[in-house]
Parts: sequence; structure tokens; C-alpha cells
Amino acid sequence: MKNLIFGRQGSLVASVGNILDNLTTTKGEKLQLELELKKAEYQFQSDALNQDVIRQQNILADKQSARQMATAIQTSQTNGRLNRNISAFLALITTGLSFALFFVILFFPASLEDRGKDIIIYILGVLSAIVTQVFSFYFGASLSPGDKIPSS
Repeated sequence: MKNLIFGRQGSLVASVGNILDNLTTTKGEKLQLELELKKAEYQFQSDALNQDVIRQQNILADKQSARQMATAIQTSQTNGRLNRNISAFLALITTGLSFALFFVILFFPASLEDRGKDIIIYILGVLSAIVTQVFSFYFGASLSPGDKIPSS
């Protein structure tokens, strides 16, 4: 978005400033317009930062909500054993399947057909992403307090 507003050659203020030089007659008008443009640029940057903060807060709130739901399910006496442990079972199965596929690819690559190997590698990529999310859920995010959450 910044490149769209500010372009590759410089800031929005510099680009518009060249146009304003041709349109304004007095030095006071030029200074006033430059001041207004600077204010608009700073407001845009401030709004973008605020949006990033809100996005990060929403992501953290979503993670906290998921953990609270898992805790409520785990501690509920009305749920059966399967209901209380389904997320843990799925996490274990996904992690185990990922390691099994890694094992097959590393130690038995000749036994895979060319087409089958590509599919297994694709599935392994998906499972690896899921395992990353499982570890993030159970052991916390890998972000330190100063790190920025990637925007989508």
C-alpha cells in the first residue's frame, strides 16, 4: 500500500510538491500546502500503525479464545473422553504422520514413484504447516513481546 501512495521515486509530499510549485503563486501558499500535505502523510502513517496494532490484538484475542475453549472442554465433566481429548488426538496423529512421511522420504526415496513422490511432498508440506500450528497452540507462539505479528 505504501508503494501505491508514495511511489518508488520518493514521498507523496515531494511528488505533489512539484505540481504545487506550478499552481501556487506565493511562498506562503506553498508553505501552507506543504504543511497540509505533511500532516496528511503523518496521519496516513499513524492510521496504518493503528491498523497494525488492532490486527495484532485481534490475532492474540483469537488465540486466547481458542485456548480458553480447549480448557473449558478439557475440564468439563459432561464431555466424554473422546470429546475432551479429540484435539490432542488429532495433534498427535498429525505430528506422527508428518514424521512418518519424513522418514519414508529420507530413508526409502527409491520406493516412491515419481508421481507419488510429488504428492507425498505436497502432503508433507501441508502437514508441516499444521504441525507448526499445533506446536504454537500447545506451547505458545514463538513471538517475543517485541516481535511483530505478520499481517495477512
